[in-house]
Amino acid sequence: MSRLLPAVIGLCAVLAALAPARGAPSRAPRNLLANPGFEQVLPGHPWMPAGWDSSVSGMPTVFFGRDTFMAHGGGYAASVANVSTILPMAHNWNQSLLIGPEAWGKDLVLSVWTRNNGVDGRGYIMLQAYRDTVSKMAKVWGIPRQEAAQRLNIKMLDDPLIDLGWQRRYFSDDNTDWVRRDLRVFVAPSTDIVFVRCGLLGTGQVMFDDASLTLEPARPPDPLPLRTNLIRDPGFEGAGDDWEYGLPPFENLVIARDTTVAHSGKASIRMEGGLSSMVQARAGVCQVFPNRDFAGKRVRLSAWVKTDSLQGLAYIKIYCHALDGVHHDPTPRQFSANTDWTLTSMESDVPPGTYEIWAWVCYNSPAAGRLYYDDVSLEVLGPASKAASGGP
Repeated sequence: MSRLLPAVIGLCAVLAALAPARGAPSRAPRNLLANPGFEQVLPGHPWMPAGWDSSVSGMPTVFFGRDTFMAHGGGYAASVANVSTILPMAHNWNQSLLIGPEAWGKDLVLSVWTRNNGVDGRGYIMLQAYRDTVSKMAKVWGIPRQEAAQRLNIKMLDDPLIDLGWQRRYFSDDNTDWVRRDLRVFVAPSTDIVFVRCGLLGTGQVMFDDASLTLEPARPPDPLPLRTNLIRDPGFEGAGDDWEYGLPPFENLVIARDTTVAHSGKASIRMEGGLSSMVQARAGVCQVFPNRDFAGKRVRLSAWVKTDSLQGLAYIKIYCHALDGVHHDPTPRQFSANTDWTLTSMESDVPPGTYEIWAWVCYNSPAAGRLYYDDVSLEVLGPASKAASGGP
């Protein structure tokens, strides 16, 4: 026993040296963003921040800048300002990052400090996780996305792009001091590129500073209680910041909260306008649920719809974003012309491998006339193809 004692004491000393000190702070996750405080300037450019790009609209009414007057930290902040909404567009600063299997199964956490200055509309921060072969290779090769698609011989209709994680945080206050905004997105298997966007939909100015993107252990998905409405602000009684706005760039297209027409409560969402175009596109509002526990469930989407001289088609729709593509069932009913408040609903089985579902209330635009939606509901009914019947 006396011979073993020194060896035991030595082993304990080694283990104690390897163990983290009690009370010692854990190492902070690494910030994955380049130039997160907008401090470094792009070489050869008088003001453009290194590591960031700006959206391209071709409109002279939007202004991007690197501001020294009101910075949250350091000497600079980024700014986007817009003075016209004739063409509805989301103008943004953005940054893309390639990721691989080391990130799959974890959460990406985005944090940005923002400041609103005379905003009429919505500022936002956004985090998108895609499986996007074309964008990935465009970044690897350092060429535009369209040129990368040509090299890969991928046509527009054959593009395998699919988003598997999507979160946007809107903030519509007209004026604010510096406010920290946060987002969290689960990184699904096969994700290969991530986009961070900080922008403005509307008029006014929004400033951004001290951005952070970190990779952290995944949190459990939000619970999905049965036969409970999962839609946030289903009656549009709030500011509308809980909704995602699908606005094709058609002149004078408007999607806005309306307090003169409502099915219940004091408000609804109104959609109208848009001059003629060579193509039609889906316009409307939706909510995105990046929750992998939807897989294998049966869900029901319902809404009250009202049309007023609509020369187009209004409908609701559920899209399921799974590892093998986007799944959707035919919409059960479409509305046009003049329709008083009518309840419409549809049910869908969410396929295995789904990481995200989109619940839309929308119409095909541009189209003359107007329409309204109110009292939207999304419920989980039970396991796929085994839900008990019942009214919405």
